[in-house]
Amino acid sequence: MKCITGILLFFLSFCCYAGYKSQYRELIQQSLNRQSLCLGEKQWPVSIRTGTDRWINAKMEALVDAGLITAHVKAGSKIWQLTPYGQASFTKYHDFCYGTMRVRSIKAVSTDNNGMTDVIFTYYIHALPDWAKNRSVRVANTDLDNLVMGIDSVRYQALFNTDNQGNLRLISEPEQLDLLY
Repeated sequence: MKCITGILLFFLSFCCYAGYKSQYRELIQQSLNRQSLCLGEKQWPVSIRTGTDRWINAKMEALVDAGLITAHVKAGSKIWQLTPYGQASFTKYHDFCYGTMRVRSIKAVSTDNNGMTDVIFTYYIHALPDWAKNRSVRVANTDLDNLVMGIDSVRYQALFNTDNQGNLRLISEPEQLDLLY
C-alpha cells in the first residue's frame, strides 16, 4: 500500500509540474507572439545614387540574391523593385517578415526565496521562409542570422511571479541568455 501511495504521489507531483510548465509556455508564447521578426524594409521601390551608401547597397543586393527584388540603374540612381515572389512575401505584412519565435522546450524552472520564478527555454521559428535561410540575406541581417543559428540551442529566460490572487504573471519579456557572436 505504501508503494502505491508513493507512486501516486510521484505522478501527482509530476502532473502539477507539467501543468505549471504549460502555464509558463503559454504566457511566454503570448509574449513572443507580440514580437515581430521582420527585416524593416517597409517602402518600395528603394533607390540611391549610384556609388553611394554601401550599407544599403549590400542589404539590397542580399535581397536580390534571395530573389525578392531586382535592381537596375537609371539616370545615375540604382533602383530596387519587388519581384513577384518579393511582392507576395512583402504584401502579407508590409515588410519582409520571417516567422514567429515559438517555445521549443522548457529546460529549467527554479523559484527563489522571494517567489520569483526563472524559466529557461529554447525556441524555434515557425514558418521560416526559404529566403530567410539564404546566406546573403543572413550575412546582411545579423539579427536574422543569430536567430536562425540559435534555433534549438540558444536559451532564453523568462521571469515570473504570482500576484495577490495567486495568478501567474510574466514580469518581463523573454531575454536571450546565450550569445553566438
